[in-house]
Amino acid sequence: MKNELTDKIDTAKRACLRCYKQKKHELEEKEIAKQNIRQAFTILNETYDKKRKDDTITSDQINSLKKAKTLCLDALEACETCSKEKPKIKEMLSIIK
Repeated sequence: MKNELTDKIDTAKRACLRCYKQKKHELEEKEIAKQNIRQAFTILNETYDKKRKDDTITSDQINSLKKAKTLCLDALEACETCSKEKPKIKEMLSIIK
């Protein structure tokens, strides 16, 4: 799970950076970034649900998973409203690992 999540987040950050560096909006890069954020959110949500059902989750894990899920949703919203001033997704998702 962790490798798959890391791959999705890294792909989203790279696509964000490529979109940011291009002078005109490249919808392909933006869509790649958004798709990978959605997939990362899904992975985090499934992990949260599975651990909660198995009663193998601590309060620290609950808080970190909730924070990561919120960051994914915030990054998705930031991508939607991006004016290419800075690579928002890359900056926001840098703290998830």
